[in-house]
Amino acid sequence: MTLTDLKGFLTERNRVSVGEIAGHFNTDKGTVESMLDHWVRKGKVEKKAGDAFSGTCCGKCGGHHVTWYRWIDD
Repeated sequence: MTLTDLKGFLTERNRVSVGEIAGHFNTDKGTVESMLDHWVRKGKVEKKAGDAFSGTCCGKCGGHHVTWYRWIDD
C-alpha cells in the first residue's frame, strides 16, 4: 500500500476506520495509522472519534469507540 493507494481508498468512501483500511490492504494497523497521520498533518484527512461524521448511530457497531477518517476534498 502506498500513500496514493490510501488516498484512493479514502476518496471512494465517506468514512473508514483503521481496521477497514488494514483489512482491505492486508496490512497491520500501525502502518495504516502512520500513513494516515501523514495525510492528517498535510491537512488532507480529517480524524474524528465515534460517529462524528454522520451524526447518527444505531449503537450496534460500537461506533463510539472507533476513530474514523475521511478525505477532505480540495
